[in-house]
Amino acid sequence: MVVEALRVKRKDLEIFLTNVEGIPEPKLHLEQYPTSARVAANMLWNAGVDHNDIYEKNVLDLGCGTGTLAIGAAYLGARKAIGIDIDLEVIQIAKKNCEKLNLAEQCDWVCINVEDCNLKGIDTIIMNPPFGMRKESVSRDRNFIEIALTITDTIYTIIPYADKTREFFKEHLEEFGAEIDQIIQMDFEIKKQFEFHKKELHKTFVDLYRIIKL
Repeated sequence: MVVEALRVKRKDLEIFLTNVEGIPEPKLHLEQYPTSARVAANMLWNAGVDHNDIYEKNVLDLGCGTGTLAIGAAYLGARKAIGIDIDLEVIQIAKKNCEKLNLAEQCDWVCINVEDCNLKGIDTIIMNPPFGMRKESVSRDRNFIEIALTITDTIYTIIPYADKTREFFKEHLEEFGAEIDQIIQMDFEIKKQFEFHKKELHKTFVDLYRIIKL
């Protein structure tokens, strides 16, 4: 079920992504917080419609989880959508998701550590990386971005909102010959899934960065 980005409404994309099965037992050390259909649709719409970085492109999601972003990219007409994750369980769920949604031919899934990814021919990366904000975390967003910059020139990623974080990444990316081309602030909902969560639903803010190499 592939559509051309200009022939679909953002709401249609969001509704479609609600069909993607999530992670039954998230792992804290991998920061497996799901990307909601609404947030994923906003990210994909910005990349695919506002900037034409998905249709007929090779799109990669680093730390893909059960495949929401990669499957959404395939739905918007990506030539190939590839998801990479270190967790075999979620890769298996992602594979089932794309088959259920009739996008198996457009999607590939690879179970490897993101640090070992050296794919070629990738046009765009869209990802929701682990933020690395807890002691249990084994990765952090900065590492994912640095790896992404070795693979492609165009990256979409969400980062926790903070003025000092924006300033850090603006300076840090200069070292890699890249810049933040656009920042869009979004609210991000986290459902209670770990013991330390006290609220059934916690709302926070994230930034969607469009990063490009100069």
